[in-house]
Amino acid sequence: MKIELKQLSPQNGIAEYQMLQEIGSNENGFTNEVNGMSFNQYKEWLIQQDDYSRAQNMPENYIPQTTYFFYIDEQPVGIARIRHYSSEFLEKQGVGNFGYGIAKTYRGRGYGNALFIEVLKKCKLLGYSKIKSFVHADNIASNRVFTKNGAVLTGVFNGVKNIYETAVD
Repeated sequence: MKIELKQLSPQNGIAEYQMLQEIGSNENGFTNEVNGMSFNQYKEWLIQQDDYSRAQNMPENYIPQTTYFFYIDEQPVGIARIRHYSSEFLEKQGVGNFGYGIAKTYRGRGYGNALFIEVLKKCKLLGYSKIKSFVHADNIASNRVFTKNGAVLTGVFNGVKNIYETAVD
């Protein structure tokens, strides 16, 4: 099985677009703006997200972030976003260093674990020594992914999100 986490590109096409239609617009706190967009709107979104990865044309108070598509055997099965640095402002709102989603068709196959491991590698390249994550307490699959991969439960945010810290080695 070939596993890849590739940075989003304005050249991404229909396969990634269709995969994103299988992730709700706000599933367990992960925002997927592409759900319900037209393909032309998606192509504009790709350009916008590429700009954000280079800290260009960002709204006020945004943190640069890079979006990645997650592939298994060259088929897009998920997406991840990693902020380039932490923000106390976002953490006070229950938002951590990264978020991810797996398309419905591909859930329950262990791909969340594989994606998590790849995200940690990218976080290390960004200079993180640890990451803080906020996971909806009722999202059993994601909580399992975090604990299986060494995340330590450090608290609960507003009674609805588990706060995890993960060392980045």
